[in-house]
Amino acid sequence: MPAVTVGGLYMVADQKIRLLPEGQRQEHEERRRFVVLSRSETNLEDGWQVVLGCPVSGSTRFKTRFDVTLPYGEAGVTKKCWIRVPSVQPLLKTDLEDLTGTLSAERLKEVQARLLEYLGLISRTAPLPGGA
Repeated sequence: MPAVTVGGLYMVADQKIRLLPEGQRQEHEERRRFVVLSRSETNLEDGWQVVLGCPVSGSTRFKTRFDVTLPYGEAGVTKKCWIRVPSVQPLLKTDLEDLTGTLSAERLKEVQARLLEYLGLISRTAPLPGGA
């Protein structure tokens, strides 16, 4: 398997991803994008089989205040999408398929900050990591 990149958007079979609320979501026959958030050092370890990341969705149906907007064209997306931060999850490296692009440094920091906020590790009024 090629090196897995932090901030990379990979295509993954939709059945491999959990997207909450699971019982109400529409499962796609095609693949879905998944953003890898785990560190590159961890991702490159041969014995480490999993990455941590978030699914990407084009639907606004279950959008939350923690989701991050991914505009058309960024990281290879073909329409405006949302990175579903509350659906953060581990995924096997072998489930990652085609790399479609990589988040900008600013967008990656925004996703990381929203994840910290979602987990209760920072407040919305706290400065974002990295001074963003």
